[in-house]
Amino acid sequence: MKYFKSISILLIVVVISLLAFRKDPIDLPMDVGEKVKDYAIGHIAGDDEEYLVVLTEGKSKEYGEEVIVYSLGDGEEIYRKDFSELNPWKLIIGDIDGDLWDEISIGVYKKSPLHQVMAKRPFIYSFKDGRIVPKWRGSRLSRPFVDYNFYDIDKDGVDEIISIEFLEDGRNIINTYKWKGFGFEGFLESESFQVIDKLRVEDGEVYLQIKDGKDDYIGNLKLIDDNLIIERVE
Repeated sequence: MKYFKSISILLIVVVISLLAFRKDPIDLPMDVGEKVKDYAIGHIAGDDEEYLVVLTEGKSKEYGEEVIVYSLGDGEEIYRKDFSELNPWKLIIGDIDGDLWDEISIGVYKKSPLHQVMAKRPFIYSFKDGRIVPKWRGSRLSRPFVDYNFYDIDKDGVDEIISIEFLEDGRNIINTYKWKGFGFEGFLESESFQVIDKLRVEDGEVYLQIKDGKDDYIGNLKLIDDNLIIERVE
């Protein structure tokens, strides 16, 4: 899912940005009047409508503050909640269970009851009956991670979590996870690199910045013969 981080913009600017990435135009005759840290669009309500989900910028700009849901049909705000106590730093949308109903994930930075260390965590929510409700707020992934996103890596119609994680020696690895009803199960891992950075999903592909020794290049994540491969993009 496409997103821009730490950008202060009004909705009219958001709409212009969205038009650059979408084949069909969006007509939103309204102004959020909020500073936007992150946003995503999806079918979160189990209907045929698309919704714009916005994470507003917080006072520190490092973390967001409120999550707001707008109907793209009429531009109406239908939900708003303050998530600032969770230190939200990311917002993405994807269908992790294959029910054609997109989930909302908010990347947070906090302690958890089972892991009393400040760390990045991917919380997953459903949007039901006009409000965001928890679906999975696990303590962490397999390892500490840099970033994550949703992407259907094996083309089975269901999004996996794709994450950049730290190995014990400090190198980075790509890990993937599938939803298994009550939580996520590890799926496939890539080889390790000195640094993997700048994870983005764009035009149906996953791109990463790879640094390994003297090599420094953009990589395209592929699933080939049940192996996660990062191909150099020339």
